[in-house]
Amino acid sequence: MSEPTVDMVVDILRIPALQARMLGAVWKGKGHPVSTEAIIAAMDRATDVKAHTYDDFKFSLCHLRKRLKRVGIAIPNAGYAQGYYLKFPSKGQLHV
Repeated sequence: MSEPTVDMVVDILRIPALQARMLGAVWKGKGHPVSTEAIIAAMDRATDVKAHTYDDFKFSLCHLRKRLKRVGIAIPNAGYAQGYYLKFPSKGQLHV
């Protein structure tokens, strides 16, 4: 299998739209840290009328991490106030 795309992962895991926007923001970092603010901004890109809070972010991130864990993908913290990054399993270990 070739490298998965964010759309493939979203479709296979049936990730809800809000979490998909979060995943897309972290995916664009290509393994480099993406700030919390950038991820929250991605959450707000939909037609929602209210801005998302940090608590909304943490709640959604927890659920997204659980979904991704099933296929071996992780979103770890980059360090204190340094954001989050996408971590794939070793080559050939992705369970998609």
